[in-house]
Amino acid sequence: KCRSRLAVRPHSGRAVLFYSQHPNGEEDKSSLHGGCPVLEGEKYAANLWVWNTIRDGYPGAPRNPRAAAKKSPSQDTTVKKKTATFTNTGSNPLFDKAELYYGENQFWAKLGKGSGTISVNTWEGHVWTLKVGGKLMKRWIIREGLRYNYKI
Repeated sequence: KCRSRLAVRPHSGRAVLFYSQHPNGEEDKSSLHGGCPVLEGEKYAANLWVWNTIRDGYPGAPRNPRAAAKKSPSQDTTVKKKTATFTNTGSNPLFDKAELYYGENQFWAKLGKGSGTISVNTWEGHVWTLKVGGKLMKRWIIREGLRYNYKI
């Protein structure tokens, strides 16, 4: 037997999602978990870790007391979400196979010829880059203002 108070039966194509922290950033000790041994067939597993940090910029943001004690980059709760759109007009063949990245290495979307417009929520200081064949072609840094429309 391999059971505890909660057991999830395996089914092809299904996943289990759980949080290891409470909304206020405290550790959720009830998230302790383990896996049962495979008795028949095969078991595939994949982990996706998402780390939440202090999110300045909106009132009532949850705070982890240990992290909140550290100096935060900004305590300004007036910061507003910004919107940026990226459009490949198709006028420059150099950008026919362009790709949009958040920062330098986080692939976001294909932005090649005929890809349509990509709309993103973003914040001041975010960096968006355009690459073709892995080569950096353009870089945009979000500054003041609420809306940005970039065309290549």
